[in-house]
Amino acid sequence: MLGLKTQKKEIDLNLEKEELKENENILERGMYSLKDFLAPISLDRSNEDYLVLGKTYTRSFIMKGFPQQAYIGWLNDLYNYDGDMDVMIHVEPENDRQAIESLTKTITEYETQLLIEKEKGNIKNITKLTDDITALYEERRKLERNTEKLFQIQIGATLFTNSKDNLEKETQKLDNKLRGKKMYLMPMYLRQDETFKSILPYGKSYIKDMYRNFNSGALTSTFPFYNNEIFHKNGVFCGLNHRTGSSIMIDFYDRSVLKNGNITVLGQVGSGKSFFVSLLTMRSTLRGIRSVIIDPEGEYMKLTKALGGAYIRISADSKAFINPFDIEESDIVDEDGFPLGGKEVLIKDKVSDVLNLIAIMAGGLTGNQKSIASDMILKLYVDRGITEDPNSLYITEPYFDKVTKQLYHDGMKKPMPTFSDFWKLIDEYGRKNEDVEIITLANTLKIFKKGGIYDLFDTQTSEDLKNFSNKPIVTFDISKLEENILRPIGMYVALSWTWEKFVKKNPHIKKRVVCDEAWMLVSKNMAGSDYTAQFLENASRRIRKRNAGLLVASQNFSEFTNNIHGQAVLKNAETKIFLSQDPSDADDLRDTFRLSDGEINFLLSANRGDILIKLKSESATASVVAFPYEAKLIEKKTKKENRE
Repeated sequence: MLGLKTQKKEIDLNLEKEELKENENILERGMYSLKDFLAPISLDRSNEDYLVLGKTYTRSFIMKGFPQQAYIGWLNDLYNYDGDMDVMIHVEPENDRQAIESLTKTITEYETQLLIEKEKGNIKNITKLTDDITALYEERRKLERNTEKLFQIQIGATLFTNSKDNLEKETQKLDNKLRGKKMYLMPMYLRQDETFKSILPYGKSYIKDMYRNFNSGALTSTFPFYNNEIFHKNGVFCGLNHRTGSSIMIDFYDRSVLKNGNITVLGQVGSGKSFFVSLLTMRSTLRGIRSVIIDPEGEYMKLTKALGGAYIRISADSKAFINPFDIEESDIVDEDGFPLGGKEVLIKDKVSDVLNLIAIMAGGLTGNQKSIASDMILKLYVDRGITEDPNSLYITEPYFDKVTKQLYHDGMKKPMPTFSDFWKLIDEYGRKNEDVEIITLANTLKIFKKGGIYDLFDTQTSEDLKNFSNKPIVTFDISKLEENILRPIGMYVALSWTWEKFVKKNPHIKKRVVCDEAWMLVSKNMAGSDYTAQFLENASRRIRKRNAGLLVASQNFSEFTNNIHGQAVLKNAETKIFLSQDPSDADDLRDTFRLSDGEINFLLSANRGDILIKLKSESATASVVAFPYEAKLIEKKTKKENRE
């Protein structure tokens, strides 16, 4: 009887539990679960190689082809893909004993194959088999000593687009990008359902036959580490890392690390942009890097003089003058900038540079004007016997110049053509041929010749500018030039002259050209912007061959994105440094440089001197720190210095 009563109590208890469960289900009706939130509005799986979730087209892949060696960051192309894509990695630990037995079996098979190849005298695969056997023995040794573990991993991805055409384009784009690195993502035909579910955040794979064995070292390299440490052995100190407090050191001239030494520094007014550029220039000098600064605001006087540099003010009342027609011989180098021995005169390049200057002065040139002007520029050099031969730049027989009252002796540099010489040829040609366009050009350019209101570039180069190659810093101050017309011309002349006298010389010396407020060269509101922007782009492309780098600093980021040449300048800079930004530029910054939301938020809230460094795939935030003596050297000029 006791047993029956106990049994009856258990039955009653179970009935009560079932009633409570039914009541719970009643209360849960109409409530959303996690699956409800994740589920699409509709699902079309009638296609064999993609799914349609609502209005979104998806294609899921499993990685089938792997590179020969897994290295840190080998999956960055997936993690940093600029489209809409999810990436999944399933990891299953392998049984150590089974793994060792499997390796032993594979070693036996390979050794047997090696013996067969040797007996047949077939040497085609012997080297590969020998290397594979050695690697397998090493792998087994690590497993036996428990220094390595073996895992089975599966890597998958799902691509999301808004149309079928875009899905095909993105698939092709992704495939092309990965194939170059010996990786292959296999579209899972007739298995899109299972693959899609495997990539969802459920932690479960429904594709059991697509795993690949990885040891612990290779597995470690698959995780998306965020490397925010930038430290090059011979680098320049750029700041203190916000996360680690360590020094950020960048070697801008180590070609094993960076493809070029070009730098872009972008920051709004008051962000500390010029201060950072000054610090970088000063510290680079200690590494043997010589710099030329194009200074449109007159901010680098104190730094230049403190470091024993040459400070050159270009203005109507200045004693320093530049002849834009100066031409120099340059060292012959290969595509990587390695000196091949010998020198050459790139006369065609110089004609092109001077032609651009004429176009800036004239506010543009027609096709006929370009053709005639280029012929006249070339004639100026040909008439002086200047060719591609470096010896043609020098006097071989002494003579007395009746105009300049100067005696030129054997071995001296020939006097260069001047703007007046060019204007005279143009004017004579126009009148002789009754060419209205050329006559108009001559009249337009008349204000730039001797006696005109803008004649400061119609002169021979002053003596104090002829020898400055040994100076650690040379600064061209163009702040006194009229802003709308003369300042862009002054920047162009200074850059062009720097290219001839500085960049093309001494390929064994590291050099840098600093162009502050470079937006003036690309802004469509400035005179001749099409030509100045094109010159800046060409400089950014060609400067690497001369063991030099171009540093472009600007507060007006949008001026670069609105100009095709400006966009190219940004693209050609391997190192990009951002200071605090205006909120109105946030979207453009994000799209142009592929900055994350976190990086954008940092720039919008950054304090003065806070920087974000983007160096290839590396990224770090830092504080610009100046030692007291550095801050004293580069602080703004006093009123007394401004009057000098």
